[in-house]
Amino acid sequence: MSLARWPLVFAVGVGLLLYLRSPIDLLPDRIGAMGLLDDLLVAVSAIWWLRRRIKSAEPTEPTGPRPQAPRDPHAVLGVARGATAETIARAYREQMKLYHPDRVASLGPELRALAHEKCLEIQCAYEAIGKRRPFSSGS
Repeated sequence: MSLARWPLVFAVGVGLLLYLRSPIDLLPDRIGAMGLLDDLLVAVSAIWWLRRRIKSAEPTEPTGPRPQAPRDPHAVLGVARGATAETIARAYREQMKLYHPDRVASLGPELRALAHEKCLEIQCAYEAIGKRRPFSSGS
């Protein structure tokens, strides 16, 4: 349990103790065993609510870098498999325009990190296609 959840646990615990010590109950304590039934019901309800609240706030995914499946470089660049070198280069430039660090510099750190990952993915895809297919420089 993280440190941020301790104030909630403390507040529920104090509230529960105050209710149990309070002379004002749903059912008066002078009834006998029936008077303790509402105290038990409130205590169980508070503990159940607190456990659900803490469990729902826990992260469901493991933190840290997640492994990604290798993507098809043609799909990353958005070109067909039989595309020409010029088409591939044009698609590379267009994709890099969208995610370039200069273009996303004004955004938040999370979006900048995401754009950085996307740029690396685009560059890897461009290099992978370039290594498989020789680019002609002039003819």
